[in-house]
Amino acid sequence: MNPELISAVVGAAIVAWGAFVALRAHRSETRLGVLSGMATATMFVLLIRLITPFGGWADWFVWIWLAGMLAIVVAVFRAALVWPDLPWGAADEKARRTEATGFGFSALLALLIAGALVVPGLFL
Repeated sequence: MNPELISAVVGAAIVAWGAFVALRAHRSETRLGVLSGMATATMFVLLIRLITPFGGWADWFVWIWLAGMLAIVVAVFRAALVWPDLPWGAADEKARRTEATGFGFSALLALLIAGALVVPGLFL
């Protein structure tokens, strides 16, 4: 197996997982849970940009990428529909702590991956 194929297959799996996480986010019981799901989906999209070279994208990977992005757009629309009816945080202290930790972890990873994309370009 060549490395480009392995990279494309791993990238396709990450796109599918990101789309799944985004589609599942609107089922959360709080706004913080929805934000956590969307931050995780954003992290996966940024991770794909970091590990998958755009010049080596095969036709099948472009279709998977487009399907994943369409799923994320639909998930954002669905999250926007349920957003006004959700409370900001859970009533239970333990659940609130778990939500905040999950959101913080997803946001931190998205920030680190975005930084990994931007910082090398600053030194060129």
